[in-house]
Amino acid sequence: MRVSESQRYHQVEGRVERAKNANAKAMDDISTLKTIRDISDNPVGVTRSIRYRDQISTMDQHVKNMELSKGFMQKSEDALTNLSENLMRAKELAVGMSNDTYNASSRQASAREVRELIDEVVLVGNAQFANRFVFAGFRNGTPPLSADGNYVGDDGSLFVQVAPGSFRPINLNARNLFEPTPEERLQGHGNLVHSMEAFYESLMENDKAGIQRALEEIDFHLEKTTSFQASIGGMFNAIHKTQDRTEKDIDFAKGTLSQIEDVDVFKATSDFKKTEATLQSTLLASNKVLQPSLLNFMQ
Repeated sequence: MRVSESQRYHQVEGRVERAKNANAKAMDDISTLKTIRDISDNPVGVTRSIRYRDQISTMDQHVKNMELSKGFMQKSEDALTNLSENLMRAKELAVGMSNDTYNASSRQASAREVRELIDEVVLVGNAQFANRFVFAGFRNGTPPLSADGNYVGDDGSLFVQVAPGSFRPINLNARNLFEPTPEERLQGHGNLVHSMEAFYESLMENDKAGIQRALEEIDFHLEKTTSFQASIGGMFNAIHKTQDRTEKDIDFAKGTLSQIEDVDVFKATSDFKKTEATLQSTLLASNKVLQPSLLNFMQ
C-alpha cells in the first residue's frame, strides 16, 4: 500500500508538533517552577490550592493579631513592673521612716522622694501602646488615671482572635488594680495613689503611726500588683504558644501547597533535556523523510 507524500508530511508534522509541545511545557515548568498554570492543568489541584491559600491567609492574619497583642501585653507587663518597683521603693522608705532613728527633717526629705514616686505611679498608670492606654479598658483613647489618682477607665475586656471562633483576652481589669474592690474597701483598703498620698502626708507631718499604717497599705498594693503581673504573664505566654503553633501550621500548609503547585526542579530539568533531545532528533529525522530523492519519485 503506497503512502502519499501528503500523508507522510502530516505524520511528520504531527510528530514535530508533539515534540515541540512537550519541550515547551518542560520549559514552562522550569521558568515558572509551577506545575499548575491553568485550571485545566489540574482541576483537583487548583481546588486544593485555593483552599490552602485561604487557610494560610487567615492564619497569617491571626499571627499579625497576636503579634500586635503581644506588644500591648508587653507594655502592660512593663508598666506593672515599674509600678511594682515604685511600690517597693515606697515600702523601703516606709520601713526606714517608721522607726525612731529618723527625725522630722529626715522624714520630710523622704517625702519629696515619695512625691516623685506618686507622680511616676500616675504616669505608669497611663502607659500607652500604639496610642492606646493599656489600663483603660474600652475607653483606651483617654488616660485611665486622673491627676489625683482616681481611676476613670472602664471594665471592658479586650480580646484578640487567635483561630476561627477562638478568642483570648489581652488586657486586665485595671480598676481592681488602682481601686479597691467592695470587699477590700470593707477591709479598710483604699485607692493605690491615695494610699501613697497618705504616706506622703504622714511623712510631712512626722506622723509615725500614719507611716506604719501606710506601710501596711503599700504592702497590700504591692502584693496585688504582683498578682496582676502573674496574670498578664500567663496571658502573654498563652498567646505566645498559640502563635508558635499557628506559625507551625502555616509552615505545614505552605509545604503542602508547594507539593501541589511546585515542580521538582531536578525532575523538570531532566524532563526538559529529554524533550529537547527528542525534539532535535525528531527534526533531524523529519528533515530526511521530507527530502525525497529521484528514486523516490520514480517508485
